[in-house]
Amino acid sequence: MKISIITARSKNGVIGSNNSLPWKMPSDLRFFKQTTIGHYILVGRKTYETFTVPLPDRPAFVLTTKSDYEPKYKQDKTISILEEGIQKAKEQNENELFIIGGGEIYKQALDKNLITHMYITEIDAIVEGDTFFPDFEESEWKIIRKDDFTAGEKNDYDYSFVFYEKK
Repeated sequence: MKISIITARSKNGVIGSNNSLPWKMPSDLRFFKQTTIGHYILVGRKTYETFTVPLPDRPAFVLTTKSDYEPKYKQDKTISILEEGIQKAKEQNENELFIIGGGEIYKQALDKNLITHMYITEIDAIVEGDTFFPDFEESEWKIIRKDDFTAGEKNDYDYSFVFYEKK
């Protein structure tokens, strides 16, 4: 099973500000939906609590240390460690589990060497924020595809979809 990170980050590594995205990028949201639909997602509790609706056809494993935490949506389940979510996805015959944030969860997954692939929308801007994507050893990853796009009426900044595979 592939274990993938999907995120968008600015040139200075920002992925969030005040529990929201610090940019308007409908193309990235569309890419996120198209890529993750039909798959299980793994998400940290703080990020999960920003969801205003369940993500259709994407049941979530919500990582939390709160033993009495109840997910907001009936399709979702809680887990206490990353590996538990990975095991549960395997038990469901998932072929690709997406880790969708936040910053602490990305760091844990990278530090534990659990990730096989990364889908990173690189946003060509320096923005203010309070949540960052962790540094990773780029020499351990191979870029297998990169698609570049320019800002437009709907998207605030130039951006690239970059697909990484663990070497």
